[in-house]
Amino acid sequence: MFKFRYWRTNTTNIFGNSLLRILHFSVESRTRQLANMRCIYKGYNRYDIFNYCINSNTYSTFVEFKCWNCHTMLDTRPSLFCKNCTLIQSSDQQNFNYFELFNIKEQYEIDARQLTSSFRKLQNLIHPDKFSNKTEEEKVRSESFSSLLNKAYTTLLNPLLRGLYMLNGRGLSIEEDSITMDTSFLGEIMEWNEKVEEVNSTKSLEILKKDVDIILINLYKELSEAFNENNLDQAKVLLSKAKYFSTLLENIKEKEM
Repeated sequence: MFKFRYWRTNTTNIFGNSLLRILHFSVESRTRQLANMRCIYKGYNRYDIFNYCINSNTYSTFVEFKCWNCHTMLDTRPSLFCKNCTLIQSSDQQNFNYFELFNIKEQYEIDARQLTSSFRKLQNLIHPDKFSNKTEEEKVRSESFSSLLNKAYTTLLNPLLRGLYMLNGRGLSIEEDSITMDTSFLGEIMEWNEKVEEVNSTKSLEILKKDVDIILINLYKELSEAFNENNLDQAKVLLSKAKYFSTLLENIKEKEM
């Protein structure tokens, strides 16, 4: 959990009209270390000066941006609409992650009902159908924001995609990094593939599907623990295994058809 505070400084002779942000983190042993961390915005590109904040355990700070229409400075994230002219805003200016978009805690274990509820509320606000009589600029931004919302929802709702997204947020990828799987697991995968190829009844397919579902559930539980412990090496291995079994599950479903 962390507290986020910001204010404008009056000491214009030192900081001009910049934004002084102080992040107070209460994250176990890092509390004292990060309690005095400050990010100062002084007219630079808002993405350039916060690399540490963005890449440090995926926590990120935020710098206000201007409304495309009335140029009012917006200082909340995400900002769907301008607080002054009330027009819909662009999603690509705001640098928020998927968890922030739905206002849920950034962790592997999520409340799917809360996620779905937030998704529906947001989609009800920005769906393109709501902007059919608006200007072209508003229509474009609505379509873009709505598309991002759908992608974010699909990603966080799916356990595999959610894990890959969190890993990517930490600068890692199971595609880019060489992951050596133990020979026993590779042998296990070969056996499962053979089972799927040899199965010849709907009942047998259903049994296989349930067995693979149980394996995936257990893998996702282990994955949650790995992320909680910030054990990214273990998370990569577990995600690689989950990807194998997810593909196997898709093959089983295709065979059912």
